[in-house]
Order: sequence, then C-alpha cells, then structure tokens
Amino acid sequence: MAVGKAFILVAFAVVACLIFYVLAAGGYRPKPSRWAGLPAMVIGIVTVFPSNVGSHSLWLTAFGDNLRCDVISVQEHPGRRGPTTYSNELRCGDRQVHYTPTSSHSAQKPGAEMDLVVDRTGFVPHLEPDKVGLGRSLMLLVALLMNAAFIFLVAWLPVREAVPAEAEEDQR
Repeated sequence: MAVGKAFILVAFAVVACLIFYVLAAGGYRPKPSRWAGLPAMVIGIVTVFPSNVGSHSLWLTAFGDNLRCDVISVQEHPGRRGPTTYSNELRCGDRQVHYTPTSSHSAQKPGAEMDLVVDRTGFVPHLEPDKVGLGRSLMLLVALLMNAAFIFLVAWLPVREAVPAEAEEDQR
C-alpha cells in the first residue's frame, strides 16, 4: 500500500515482522522439536499478498470516497528494461490526483471520465472501484485466520519427550 519513499520503510517493517513471526512461532516449541520455523516463514510469505490486498480494500471501504474524475492529461514513462507505462492526471471534484493504473486497467485519454476510490485521509493510494469490495476485504480475514490456525496448531500439538537410548532398547 505504500508509495514513494515510504515503500522502503514498509518493506523493512514487513521483513522485520516476518522474522519476528518465524522466531516467535519457533519459540513455542522446545528445542528438540522446533519444526515450526519453516512453516511459519512459508505461511508468513504466502499471506503477505492477501493481507495487503485485503487491508487496502478494507481501508478504502471504510475511509474512501467514490469520485467521478475527469482525465486532464496522459503521461508516458519509458521503461529502461521493460515496456513503456502510462499514467493520468485526474481532476476529481476539487482534488487533483495522479493515477497509475493497476495491471488490469489502462490509462485513459484526456477528456474521458472515470471512477476512482480516493482515501479521504490520504493514508493509502487510490484504487479503481472494482478493486474495492467485500471479496477483496475478506482476503485480510483469510490471511489472519491462516496465521491464527497455524499458531494454534503449533501451541496445541503435544511435545514428544525424547526417549533415552537405554530405555528404547529395554522396550524391545
């Protein structure tokens, strides 16, 4: 959800949280059975995308305004290694917004109209109306439930006691 210079700070925070999550999940188990670290890392990485999409959509559902915008101009951004991308400058009522389309949308020609969900607090970037909804917001809940179920499983599973070699031979 972060743009510009804040992206570095958010990326650092996500990596720090992931490391803390892996260490905390591994810490639930005693030393001989610390298997929880690897699955915690996998689940943490897998749930980053749905939690980002879901939290962005949920935030804009709560604090966003659906605005009708007029396209003022189109800007071309030639890629050094990739294709050229395009963005728009929009006038949405009394606001002027820089719009970079998501992967499923394209920049519009000047004079066109389009809808946009704009955060009234200015905390997160804007999205197209089809990117904000209940289905996308529920992705955050799914990510949270996956992590909660894993933590519950790690804490709930019994710990096997290490059997000394002499006791194992006596049982045979």
